[in-house]
Amino acid sequence: MTRTWLSIRVDLVEGRGERMWPRPGRIFAAALSHTFAALATAIDDAFALAYWGWGAIPDQYGRRWDGDDGEHRLPRDPRGTDLPPLRPGWGRARRT
Repeated sequence: MTRTWLSIRVDLVEGRGERMWPRPGRIFAAALSHTFAALATAIDDAFALAYWGWGAIPDQYGRRWDGDDGEHRLPRDPRGTDLPPLRPGWGRARRT
């Protein structure tokens, strides 16, 4: 039987009481046999360790955002308008 793998992208939107821009992100591989708890632990490890001095945001290659080639300016901060309206201040209908 062939094992199916999923590629899951996670971007850190907020952390430590701060809104992140550019948003650091990671891509995770998960099989259908993995649990949500295992995915959550991997996400915690990938982001939390950077804030405790293990790892880095930007990543080890100096990329500050997805697609950063080191030559272009930082993209304009959409200030939450690009996010789904799951929290106050997110989404296109947010109040300024």
